[in-house]
Amino acid sequence: MGRFWWKCAALTDVGRVRRSNEDSVYCSAESGVFVVADGMGGHAAGEVASAIASEWIAERLCGACMTMELEQVEDRFRTAFVEAGREILRQAAENATRLGMGTTATVLLLRQDGQYIMGHIGDSRGYRVRDGVLSQITRDHSWVQEQVDRGMITPEQAKNHPQSNIITRALGTEAYPTPDLYDGTIESGDIFLLASDGLTDMLSDEHMLKILEAEEDPERCVARLVKEANLAGGLDNVSALVARIGEGS
Repeated sequence: MGRFWWKCAALTDVGRVRRSNEDSVYCSAESGVFVVADGMGGHAAGEVASAIASEWIAERLCGACMTMELEQVEDRFRTAFVEAGREILRQAAENATRLGMGTTATVLLLRQDGQYIMGHIGDSRGYRVRDGVLSQITRDHSWVQEQVDRGMITPEQAKNHPQSNIITRALGTEAYPTPDLYDGTIESGDIFLLASDGLTDMLSDEHMLKILEAEEDPERCVARLVKEANLAGGLDNVSALVARIGEGS
């Protein structure tokens, strides 16, 4: 068996309604680390929070995680999320215009030994396409998702719910943020998608899958995802990150 490799691209866009872009992305094929973060807070504070999350978490995951045992990598993930959250709180405390800022973060680590680890907090999402099926790996930390889990509303009702923007977990809201962690194996032909809700609120799973399968080049793929989210309304900042897996010596 050869080692795994990947091609990747990321794109973030202000959308058609917002005046500023509070999303941040990090995409490094060399390190196998990928991040999408969706900030919140006025006076450009959301932009600051998402940038802190993407930069701090990526910096702490790059390098050694390729050779660590899985349990060690997961510990590194948790530590990275906590440190990023504390830095957001620290900067908010020092600058009144940034008070209350926070961010989601969905983070993917790909390893050449055939493992992936995903860390997640908030309502940005991580997906995988395998054998023509798009599967959502992450589960939203949102009030609406909690209502779905309790059987109070249906998944269909959740899609256009007026309180869909209320998230229940984020970086910058507590001293010890707790991400959900997922791990699994990768296969040649897998496609991973990380996305802010500005993409997933605008396009259905079927629409995203159609684009992911049609556009083999990751740069063209993310460009089309963002373009079609904007054509569908572009009501929020839009971020998409795509990684396509291959295998060979």
